[in-house]
Amino acid sequence: MQSPKGAPLTEVPLLRATVTFGTPMVVAMALGALFNLVDLWIVGRMERPDIAIAAVTIPSLVNSIPMIIFNGIVNAVIALVARFHGLGNLKRANIASGQGFLLTLVLGVLMGVPPWIYSEEICAALGATGAAGDPGSVLNGATAYLSIVSAGTITMFLLMTITGAMRAVGNSLVPLILLGGANLLNVVLDYWFIFGGLGLEPMGVAGAAWATVIARGIFAVAGLMLLNRGFLGLQLKRWYVHWKIIWQVLAIGIPSCMQWLVRMASYLYIIYFVGQAAPLAGRGITEAQAAYGVGLRLDTLALFSGFGWGAAAATLVGQNLGRGRVDRAYRAGWIALGLNMAMMLVFAAGYVLFAEQLLGFMGFDLSTTTDAAQVRDIGRTYLYVMSSGFVFLAVSVVLSQALAGAGATKFPLLIELVAYGAVGFPFTQWVASRADVWGLRGLWLSAVAIHLAVAIAYVVWFRFGPWAKKEIK
Repeated sequence: MQSPKGAPLTEVPLLRATVTFGTPMVVAMALGALFNLVDLWIVGRMERPDIAIAAVTIPSLVNSIPMIIFNGIVNAVIALVARFHGLGNLKRANIASGQGFLLTLVLGVLMGVPPWIYSEEICAALGATGAAGDPGSVLNGATAYLSIVSAGTITMFLLMTITGAMRAVGNSLVPLILLGGANLLNVVLDYWFIFGGLGLEPMGVAGAAWATVIARGIFAVAGLMLLNRGFLGLQLKRWYVHWKIIWQVLAIGIPSCMQWLVRMASYLYIIYFVGQAAPLAGRGITEAQAAYGVGLRLDTLALFSGFGWGAAAATLVGQNLGRGRVDRAYRAGWIALGLNMAMMLVFAAGYVLFAEQLLGFMGFDLSTTTDAAQVRDIGRTYLYVMSSGFVFLAVSVVLSQALAGAGATKFPLLIELVAYGAVGFPFTQWVASRADVWGLRGLWLSAVAIHLAVAIAYVVWFRFGPWAKKEIK
């Protein structure tokens, strides 16, 4: 959102610019995560909520990998468009956004087809139990869900690129409308497709996947129509390959892609180790996976809301560096970080105080089965422990995006490769092997410890690193 009187974001007082631009993005990201929770709640109304939720959790994590990876490309497009917009060079901004859309089409196919083809093998490898042909198994539902959402990857990528380009030129209200509208439609279609009605047969877990793909596709087309007509100086006219811009996008985007891939891989190996640790801790594998799935979705509500402040930081850093205002770029990052930390403290307090009610809302209340009671017990511990690390996550979310807005994505990749890969994987594996002593709580505590180490590294680099000197020509 531009300032109330139409002044560019680079000329508005920073706190006001961050709040007015970031608030719609926080709402948009929160709506996305909230509707994902409602999506999980609807699935939890099925006959076996533990099986249904586990069947959605595993493929959702897998499908998040291309989304998280592609977010690196979107960050690169935002960095270039925001920098060129800050310089007043709308022609270069248009070219950069056009190259982003070309990459969207290519990567949508490259990242969507493999998991579509190998959906059963992927879900089985990640611990989905049962047989693919058994309608009541986790593996059957997970396979159906993953194959559908993977085939529709391009709709997700288009919506991300469209809203990213709009944010880069200083508008956050229209992205809010597009993202919020897509998520609202997703919930409506969810209930209809999962349980059937109005002449439609119930589709179960597969219906949730179809709802997601269709809702994103409709609003992606709406966004394309806006950009085709012209939007704040952005207009998609000539779809040709501009190799210099393509290489710039890839040079900035690939490290960011790999960074988020490493982060996403950490969630995947945790769910794998949950399956390994649960028997040692005296817990059922399906129940532990379901609890992790619910807890992770609640985490996502807080985490994705924080992406709104990260989006504000990325745009403000990029535009201010384009104007040569390095001082404002630094301060924009710190202000966005402060706002996100305050918000994450509120989320943490809410999750600790209302853990029982939240888990009950998700289908595991006191009147349900023994299996549901076990899910609730595991989930309550998860929320208590993981909420203590929300402030650390706030740091990495905002400062990594602020650095991406400057086009400085290599050091964040190094930070997360070391923390979540070289150290995090063997450390989590070791903790899982000791689940007979520490229970599943040890896995959650190990994740918090890693988040703390990453937060410290980001603060030091943002304060003392040479990232603000990076040039984009």
